[in-house]
Amino acid sequence: MIASLVFAAAVVTSAAPAKAPSDMLTPVSEPRVAVALLNCLVKRDGHLTACTVQQESPNDLGVGQAALSMASQFQVDLLGPDGKSREGSYIQVPVSIRIR
Repeated sequence: MIASLVFAAAVVTSAAPAKAPSDMLTPVSEPRVAVALLNCLVKRDGHLTACTVQQESPNDLGVGQAALSMASQFQVDLLGPDGKSREGSYIQVPVSIRIR
């Protein structure tokens, strides 16, 4: 009788459903944020041109180059906080990129 109970318990435990792949994944660390600071010339229409990377962190991820490749799509308000036109002036543009 004892042998049949042990066998029944073994059958029940082995019949448990297999874990889904999502249950077996290890937790991912929090996303990191990489930052770059661009210096760009403001064009007449508010788009940016002639951008250069002033700073980037971390230095080994290429975030500065990534920010440069996006800069042509940026557009700023032509009037600065002081009410003066930004056209033809250089501005600093911070870019943050979340890395997972």
